[in-house]
Amino acid sequence: MMRSGIWNHLRRYHGQLDPGLVTIWVLGLVVRFALAPLSFHSDLYQVYSRAHLAISTGAWWSWSSQLVAQLLHDAWLALILPLLPGSASIWSPTAAVAGIGAQPEDIARFLAYPLLGRALVLMKLPYLLADAIAGWLIGQHVVPARRRWALALWWLNPIVIYTSAVFGRHDSIWVVAVLIGIEFARRGARWTGLAVTSLAAAARFFPVFVVPLYLVALRRSWRTVFLGAAGVGGLWMVVDLVLLQRTGQSPTLTLLGEYPHVRYLIALALPAGDDVAVPVLPLVYTIFVCWWASRGPRGVDAYRAGAAATLCGIVALTPFHPQYVIWSLPLAVPFLVRDRTGPVLAVAQAALFLAWLPRWGAAATTGLLLPLGRDVIETLPDPQLLLAALLPGSVWQPFVRGAFAGVTLWIGWRALVAARRSLQGTTEDDREFVRMEA
Repeated sequence: MMRSGIWNHLRRYHGQLDPGLVTIWVLGLVVRFALAPLSFHSDLYQVYSRAHLAISTGAWWSWSSQLVAQLLHDAWLALILPLLPGSASIWSPTAAVAGIGAQPEDIARFLAYPLLGRALVLMKLPYLLADAIAGWLIGQHVVPARRRWALALWWLNPIVIYTSAVFGRHDSIWVVAVLIGIEFARRGARWTGLAVTSLAAAARFFPVFVVPLYLVALRRSWRTVFLGAAGVGGLWMVVDLVLLQRTGQSPTLTLLGEYPHVRYLIALALPAGDDVAVPVLPLVYTIFVCWWASRGPRGVDAYRAGAAATLCGIVALTPFHPQYVIWSLPLAVPFLVRDRTGPVLAVAQAALFLAWLPRWGAAATTGLLLPLGRDVIETLPDPQLLLAALLPGSVWQPFVRGAFAGVTLWIGWRALVAARRSLQGTTEDDREFVRMEA
């Protein structure tokens, strides 16, 4: 069945292989495998160092802030360790210690590993595979005539390549989980889709915001909305209590108290006199969810549009780090390819993303090329300092940031407009998908 699905994805209307799709796939694959062994960020090293500690000590449940993601990396490292001989000493013993993390000498040992290129490719391989699966799933959400554009806007997008192959971030894995949740819902398995989406929400905070939209749009009745919400919340409470009992730490309290990304959600705020400032994102999101619930849209297309708009809003209205911009893409791409202006917006967003990268300095740009050697890195200029010599940061940074936020918000708005115009229905009678698959 999987082979048949891949063949259907690659073929044109009459069964022959589509050379355009094949070219896109090959080009994206070559770029990823060329960049993967040449780039490195300490986040990648930290998560795998914690995985090695879990494997060597048996303390698989000791990391509570991103437990689901960490367990996945624990299992993957256990599988690839036989392919990394002599690697026992390259991992950091303090990566799991809050406030300390991996030390410079630990990173130096890792970078001196003789099989460094192999290690980096194997460590990033799940992310590259997730990119590919996401591209294939996105292709199933568009008519065959738009499949090339849809695949290109994801698979060849600098934002996606940077996140998975260069930075080495695992977000694309959870993007796939959200897309698989949509596939289950499209096939009528609403509860399975909710379970997969909730798993993604347990791993990353972005999918948390789309779960309420899923419950409303894919409901059988309003009673199932409340049952689903109670089930998801209750299951998380059980997991939280179990981990609290085993480790002495509550994942919920750890995230709310120590996880910096929670603070990012309230960073942009409106002054409210002498009272507490009103954070923009929670305000906008609450209004949107209230509107969503009162309107009560139904169907996969409506859910995809609402989720796309929500994720675009989060990326646009928070002080995002570059590796999280990927979340604005997967659910928006099927709407972007419905007319000719959509790809232009995607290209503009990618260009503004690249223009914004120097704001983070060498740590997010030239410093990622550490596998090439520190001597090489020292010869490269810091993009932030280079731009500062040409333009004041107080000028170009607000302009680029504002333009990026505007384009991203517009992409989300386009998704909502496209869904309103499209033929909507329940998951059993989604006429758009029936027409696409005919």
